[in-house]
Amino acid sequence: MAEESDIKKYDIIVDLDDAGDHGGNDYDDDDEEDDGGDDEDDDDDVTVLTVDGLVAGVKSMEMSLMTFMALDVIVKEEEEEEVEDDDDDDVAHAAIDLKESYIGCYRNISSTKTVASVGSVDECSQECTDENNSMIALKDGEECNCIERLDSVVASSQCDVICDNDDACGGSDSYSVYKSKPRVMHDAFLSVDNHQPEDIVMILPAFSTLEMCAHFCFETNHTFFQTIKNGSCSCFQEHQVTLGYVQEQICEKCTYDLNEVCECYHKNYQDKTTIFSTRSQYDFQRGVSTYSHCRNRNNGSYEITEKCPEGCDPGWRGDSCRERDCSSGGGGCPNGMGCIESMVNDDDYVECVCPPGKVRNKWYQCEVYRKNIALHKPPYYSSIWPLETSHGLFLISPVYLTDGIHNGYFISHIFDSMPAWMAVDLLNLYCVGFIRAYGRLNAVLHIVGRMDRFVVRLNETLDTTSKNDLRTQTNLCGYGPEKAIQSGNPMVVLCEDFTIFSQFVIIQQSDERLHEGVTSLAELEVFEAGCDLLNGRCKNQTCVEVKNGDRRVISCVEVYSTTTANTNFSATAANRNFFATANASAYITYSTSSELFKIELNNLWFLLVLLVLPVIFAISFFNKKKKVADKAGELSSKYSGNNDLESATD
Repeated sequence: MAEESDIKKYDIIVDLDDAGDHGGNDYDDDDEEDDGGDDEDDDDDVTVLTVDGLVAGVKSMEMSLMTFMALDVIVKEEEEEEVEDDDDDDVAHAAIDLKESYIGCYRNISSTKTVASVGSVDECSQECTDENNSMIALKDGEECNCIERLDSVVASSQCDVICDNDDACGGSDSYSVYKSKPRVMHDAFLSVDNHQPEDIVMILPAFSTLEMCAHFCFETNHTFFQTIKNGSCSCFQEHQVTLGYVQEQICEKCTYDLNEVCECYHKNYQDKTTIFSTRSQYDFQRGVSTYSHCRNRNNGSYEITEKCPEGCDPGWRGDSCRERDCSSGGGGCPNGMGCIESMVNDDDYVECVCPPGKVRNKWYQCEVYRKNIALHKPPYYSSIWPLETSHGLFLISPVYLTDGIHNGYFISHIFDSMPAWMAVDLLNLYCVGFIRAYGRLNAVLHIVGRMDRFVVRLNETLDTTSKNDLRTQTNLCGYGPEKAIQSGNPMVVLCEDFTIFSQFVIIQQSDERLHEGVTSLAELEVFEAGCDLLNGRCKNQTCVEVKNGDRRVISCVEVYSTTTANTNFSATAANRNFFATANASAYITYSTSSELFKIELNNLWFLLVLLVLPVIFAISFFNKKKKVADKAGELSSKYSGNNDLESATD
């Protein structure tokens, strides 16, 4: 017998019909001896099955032809390695199709695995073969990331660095994103008893996938989609959960395409409706739409048709009117975006892009790119639940406030009535512009309502051990919505003053509810202020934004002349390019500088008076003297002339 160090034990599920085909009953002593069998076992009643080249011996038992049994199989490690090597040789990696797999250029990704250096997109794809996610992102010509989330889209021209083999591989601060393989899992949110009321419905083609439904709902800017029912994909913005179920997610392949997923559900709840989230894990190349944009389509229906008899809506072309056309209707791009044609890996793509300096966020809006400065920063609490407490559908832990997961299951929770707060330490001073808070998932509306009109506070310091009421010791940022929003969608609070320097962002229930002491959130995101937001809250003044390292400093200043700006954001059919021009002239004087100028001007007048007055007095004095002398001379001449006249008369 081989020694224990040379053998491994396996549990293998065997179909006896297949076992017979593999010669399960055709076994002789020579084979047993070759496999390290013991001659003393010959007298035992043994049935030996050959399974994919692995030989195992077990005591005989009654077996049904339609029953799967678990057999303990002992094999030599050398044989196992040989079989694995043979399998590796048989399975070749399918090279990635750059044209079909390219999705776009992004500023923000969430990676599950990072490889410092690869030489091509295909090499990166191989590095991510074992990951559950289906997308890869390359940066700066060599960095490879297996990603599960992505956000902040920019023009493909910003991914201008190539890999060693000339593939498009991101930029210095941007990522070229590709779909590297078919999706194996989906972003399942919750299983519920009833189908949710839909906001929009697409009639799917015969051989559709669950991913097609996800892309349609994301393209039409909806947060959720649900189990495909009767060939229809339905999307909605807010769920109406009364009872939910969460277990391990199970995904089933399509019967007509074993590479694609057609259904996902939570274990033991296949008969329920599964809700999926669209915002974080999905995107696709937007040059081709998920549905046909036929002119005068029936009642605004959404489907894919082979032909559109009345032609396409403006911005679309092709037989099925799914190809974006920059030469008409702005390419069907949303307001504020321009339609451009880009060349990536020697292939043409059509994109909807935001103006320079802005990105397209996951709500299909253009905004200045901002990082979540609270991500993975240390959270603090006035009180905490026991660590890793499982409570119904939830897992409660202090770390969840800033872990980047906002599905509503992983939450942070307090339970004291005073001072009753949770906070994040940003580890530096920032001018905070706004926060996004994601609530917990709960079917009981009054529990969701605990966060109605919650309060966001700011401060440079925070005594995390104090039990004093901090409401009068901190600065107010603002208030949450009158009615708290269910998990899945963010609650956004814009701060009332963008010039306040803060290191701590603090969350409390409203003053009316503070005594309840049950503040809870799934995620808190914090973003810096900027002049692009409401003119920096400067009202009639001008917002001035200064970069200080990685931070922005916001100031409001007086303006003594008008500022003129003209921004032209358009796409032309001639060159399919994107133009933006801006001309601005501004004469801005700071209030402090103005005061200093006034002081200096007063000093100058004082000096002038000291220097000029004596001169003026001197000139005046000599002028008076001159006038007196002239008068005296005039009188002298007059009297002298009279005497002469009298003399002549005599």
